[in-house]
Amino acid sequence: MTDCDVLIVGQGLAGTTLAWQLLWRGVAFHIVDRDEPVTASKIAAGLITPITGKRVAASWRYDELFTAAVAFYRRVESQTGTPLFSPRSVVRLFQYDADRKQYEKKRIDFGPHARPPAPPLDEAEFRQTLGGFEMPAGQLRVPDYLHASRAAFGDRFRVASVDASELEIEPDGARVPSLGLRARAVVFCQGFWNAENPLFRSVPFTPAKGEILTLRVPDLREDRTVNRGVWLVREGGDLFRVGSTYDRENLDHRPTAAGREEICTRLREFLRLPFEVVDHRAAVRPIVDRRKLLAGVLPHQPRVGFFNGLSSKGSLWAPHFAGQLADVLSGRGTIDAEVDLARHWGA
Repeated sequence: MTDCDVLIVGQGLAGTTLAWQLLWRGVAFHIVDRDEPVTASKIAAGLITPITGKRVAASWRYDELFTAAVAFYRRVESQTGTPLFSPRSVVRLFQYDADRKQYEKKRIDFGPHARPPAPPLDEAEFRQTLGGFEMPAGQLRVPDYLHASRAAFGDRFRVASVDASELEIEPDGARVPSLGLRARAVVFCQGFWNAENPLFRSVPFTPAKGEILTLRVPDLREDRTVNRGVWLVREGGDLFRVGSTYDRENLDHRPTAAGREEICTRLREFLRLPFEVVDHRAAVRPIVDRRKLLAGVLPHQPRVGFFNGLSSKGSLWAPHFAGQLADVLSGRGTIDAEVDLARHWGA
């Protein structure tokens, strides 16, 4: 039986980020993952923006969380030798007049996070009837981050599945006989799949399926990300990714003709150029009802932890809150009340 301080179940964005934070604190960990070919993390665009949503709202705690995220990803880059994070401005075009009015009402509050697009978008490439604004933002190449991290973790990582029914919880830790592992704590970071875990029945999951397309747009010169109902981001060369949909009814990983048509229709509303769809993927986002993540240990079972609900904000949120959870697991910190699992358990 191999001993470690923490067993992490799930090597998506949440589990990977927690593993790094534990590693830097000298906490011995193992991380296991089922290695599904398609997950929310593996198809995530990794966009980080200061202004978001239909209500044109400032991202929650953006300045603090963005600073922590950039420092975190730069440190991972230095240890893996892999470029992962890059500044990337986003031009948001107003979809409705109500969007424009919301922006005008809040523009002063946005400060340096919003400005007129400079240079303006090319009218030959984009329709921009109601105008828009530009925001300095960033992007994490999430699949590269997961791959480089897995390589860096070495034998701390293994492909395996852990079922809650086989977890043997003891006063001083937990055992997983099928893996031959014993840990002081087990933290589940399985995204949408945690909704099926009986240990977390009190977590108010409200997941949503998202579909994303990869396009070839040979004549598009714009390098900034452009958003108008869907975002369009350059992947490399003449390849772009565009998405995404929100479907709360069909919670599976199957791409649909309806999802493809919805994305293409929205894209054609502002992109004037012809494009070719070369790939189509879907996954289910892990969202909790409060619209913010949850992190911490179970109030009635402190040997079992949880880090989930990153939604579409995972690249921004994960570094800071993984650090707080790592402090808790090493016995020297607390988690912010807004996201502490124990405070919201059963709420």
